[in-house]
Amino acid sequence: MRSIVYLLAGLWLTAGAVALAEIRTDFAMDSDPELIAPDPVVLLPIKHRPLWLKALARPEVDMQRQAAEAIAEAHLLGTPDLGAAKPALLQIFTAESSHPAARWAAARALIALEARESADTLFAVSQKYGTDLRQLIEPALANWKYQPISKVWQQRLDASETRHRDLILAIDGAQTMSDSSMIPALLLIVHDPLRPSGTRLAAARAAGQIQHSGFGVEADKLLAPPAPSMVNRLCAASLLTQHRNQTEHSLLIRLAQDEEPTIAAVALTTLNATDPQLILPIGEQVLSNRDANVRLQGVATYVTLATPDRAARLARLLDDPHSGVRSQVRERLFVLAKVAELQASIIPVATDVVAGDSWRGQEQAAMLLAALDHKPAAARLVQLMNSPRGEVIVATAWGLRKLAVQDTLPAILEKVRQELELRSKAGTPSQAADAQVGFLCEALGLMKYAPADPVLRGYVPKNLLLGELTRGGAIWALGHLHAGKSDEALAQLMTARLTEPASVIPMEVFRVRHACAISLGRMQAKSQVEPMRKYLGNNIASLDVTSMAIRWSIHELTGETFPEPERPVVGAKAKWFLEQLD
Repeated sequence: MRSIVYLLAGLWLTAGAVALAEIRTDFAMDSDPELIAPDPVVLLPIKHRPLWLKALARPEVDMQRQAAEAIAEAHLLGTPDLGAAKPALLQIFTAESSHPAARWAAARALIALEARESADTLFAVSQKYGTDLRQLIEPALANWKYQPISKVWQQRLDASETRHRDLILAIDGAQTMSDSSMIPALLLIVHDPLRPSGTRLAAARAAGQIQHSGFGVEADKLLAPPAPSMVNRLCAASLLTQHRNQTEHSLLIRLAQDEEPTIAAVALTTLNATDPQLILPIGEQVLSNRDANVRLQGVATYVTLATPDRAARLARLLDDPHSGVRSQVRERLFVLAKVAELQASIIPVATDVVAGDSWRGQEQAAMLLAALDHKPAAARLVQLMNSPRGEVIVATAWGLRKLAVQDTLPAILEKVRQELELRSKAGTPSQAADAQVGFLCEALGLMKYAPADPVLRGYVPKNLLLGELTRGGAIWALGHLHAGKSDEALAQLMTARLTEPASVIPMEVFRVRHACAISLGRMQAKSQVEPMRKYLGNNIASLDVTSMAIRWSIHELTGETFPEPERPVVGAKAKWFLEQLD
């Protein structure tokens, strides 16, 4: 069957955290209204440069070392015109009397300054003063494509007595330079059973990156019967990472079914990058593998070659035992569901998952169905509000707010009321319970459910045992319930919370102050302008969240426009080695 969404090949991710997530359990009160602070101005240490140049000229080792380190760090942060330090740094680097620590710091600074004109000197000195210095300099020379070093690397690869660290430098350098002349030496290392496994694998990876064809014979040798070792199989997979022809693909398919997950993942990654169609015959086997990294490669294949059946199979992985797999599946399904035919196969399976007994599937399916605005899921989300798992109650509460189904409001209100009663007696809620009721309060406010008013008011008085997110959500929701129509008693309660002196212990939490300011503006509580203005005081241009909220509220109430806050000035670093006094 031809795939519907072959162009989604770029959607899959390798093992690890999900990037660019589409679905987040975010609070509406954090972005409604959206208060954006100006970006800070980063104060670069330009005025300190003369001091650092003087320090480089001092004979003390620590002066030289710390000045060189400061120059390197300042340059990487964007400080201009530090090239004037190059002559002094070269002097420290080349002087026989220099301390090793100062020489190393000077070399690092020269590399940071991209002193390519000094490559000959860096190369010559690095070969004279030991492996530690070479570990710093040789990768930089490789990145600069400095050809004279290739001869040294070739000699190391050819010599059996080369020290391990120097040998790895040569292997990595050959890979960075894409030097095909070193392929024969790299292959000798790959096939040498007396070499350490790590060295053989590094050589295989380098060769595989340098040459993109012709290693089928080499891989066959490594996989020769009777029982190729794990390192042989891994080296074979690494040699083929850039190969594209049919002969080598057959080897990769064999390796993709290896019992060792690391080997299978390498082979599958290569196949996914070249021709994911080749994985389809073993797709179910891959998705059922015990290893999460292997399963992720199966996910990549099914996303790239999505069909209704494959999308449905992916949806069952919303209950995968590995958090990285199930969250990634959720994100990819959200994108695939933009195609109507695929959505039609995803939603029924996700509905079955959320109806099941597994908390993992309940969490992920609840988030997916809510993000897809599948309103029939709301009834099940209401049932899950009393789940014993924190992950589930947070996901379902967020989902109920997203779905905004009017029929769920009585149950939501009852949960918010029960929590108010429970916390008044039993004390502080868990983080999950605090977030859950915060989301539910937002839902009541956004859907303007008037019967919620007396319950939400119960969260306004200062009681830190009720939970910060819950109280903030309740106060923010009250602003929506009373939008455009001031309630004087409620406004006074909110102003008392907003303007309570910071000296009162325990201190009122910032989220409550912020929500009070926003709700006063939304309610058109004009009687509270002066108390808010007095509390704001001289903080007219302050960028703290409460001050920004008060300015927004006063503008809503009076139309008054405040001057834009100046961009804050922050140091690129809190403290430098030497600083020029103002």
